[in-house]
Amino acid sequence: MTVHAHAQAEVFISKNSSLPIARVIAQSNGAGACELWEQPLKPNDVIPMHYHLVEETITFSSGRIKVTLDGVDYEIDADRDGTSSVLIPTRLHHEIRNIGDTATSMLAFFPAVRPEIFPVR
Repeated sequence: MTVHAHAQAEVFISKNSSLPIARVIAQSNGAGACELWEQPLKPNDVIPMHYHLVEETITFSSGRIKVTLDGVDYEIDADRDGTSSVLIPTRLHHEIRNIGDTATSMLAFFPAVRPEIFPVR
């Protein structure tokens, strides 16, 4: 077993959102078939519409977030309802927006290494 501190994770800037993403679990630290990303979101930050070739699970432990899945909006209020997760099927177009007054972060799990981000423009 290996423990990985999120603060020490490799960070890259998303070409889709221009926001930082930390690769907490990745091939570089021993993963063979999955990745876990952590992404901070300040109020009004948006991860624009995009999709992946693998499914994605996103978890929010705090904040108010609007998730748009294939044109349908869902509001998550993790401050009120507690930690909440969204399962996003393969190739489903999705967008994420922090609609709250405070910063939050999300954890994104992928059953693949180096999942690609495909912007929808």
